[in-house]
Amino acid sequence: MFRKSSTEGDLLKKRVTECPVFSGISSGELKALLTIAHIRDYSEGEKVFEDGTIGLCFYIIETGSIRMVSELDGSIKTMRELTAGECFSEIHLFSELRHSLTCVAAEVSRLIVFAKPDFEELVKINPKLGNKILLRFLKLFGESLQELYRENKMLKHRITP
Repeated sequence: MFRKSSTEGDLLKKRVTECPVFSGISSGELKALLTIAHIRDYSEGEKVFEDGTIGLCFYIIETGSIRMVSELDGSIKTMRELTAGECFSEIHLFSELRHSLTCVAAEVSRLIVFAKPDFEELVKINPKLGNKILLRFLKLFGESLQELYRENKMLKHRITP
């Protein structure tokens, strides 16, 4: 699955270990994690997922970039742009919530995809690794929540007379 070239395999490993959730894992843990990784290529403008669809995957951008867009009353607004090495859709490894935005490849892009069922199986097979990763996701969620609180506070101060 990852034998296209050693350079591509090296980039895959680099991107996964650069992700805050997976940084610092051992080579054996990385090998176990890569057994559940899927590689998906997207053309420029191709949708990764749409607003309202059930999310079941976590993504790391190996190459390229993506845009998170919102469509309201026929108007499309870019809410967030992400580039190589960044990750998104973390919550969907732990829930079956619907996506609140549409994700579109801004250019030809390759994504590393971790699906919820595969991740759940990894946790069953390798609970030590699963717990290590789960704790890192919790830390990431806490940091994200803290940032949202700060943003919310700033917005409230701007709009409240």
